[in-house]
This record gives sequence, C-alpha cells and structure tokens, in this order.
Amino acid sequence: MVKRTTIELDQDLLDRAKEALGEATAQATIEKALRRAADNTEAERTRRAAKQRRYLEQLSLRVDVAVLTSEEMWR
Repeated sequence: MVKRTTIELDQDLLDRAKEALGEATAQATIEKALRRAADNTEAERTRRAAKQRRYLEQLSLRVDVAVLTSEEMWR
C-alpha cells in the first residue's frame, strides 16, 4: 500500500542521507532509511530473543533446583 504524505524535511539532512545511502531521490532515500530502521529493529529483537533463550537453556547448569525448593533456602 502506498500513501501520499506531505512533510517538511531538513534539506541538508536529506542531502546527507541521499549521499550516505546512495540514493538519487528523496522518496528512495526515505524508503531505504525506513526499511533499514524496521529491519534493524526486527534484527535486534531476534538477537535479544536468542540471547534470552541461550541464558534460559544454560540456567539449569547454574541453578540447583533442589536447593531452591528446600526449606533451608527460604529461612
């Protein structure tokens, strides 16, 4: 779905972004920047979830469940 939107942009910032992203038009520059932002966010979420999974998988190696459930633990 394409949406037509009118916005005010800092021309110097847009020119810098065009050069940095290698795009010729404002539309292409903005679309590429939005795509990168969305991709980076999704990649970061995936990376963090994998890190949490690894932690939880290794947790049983570091925690003694028998100690945690014993009466001694909670005195």
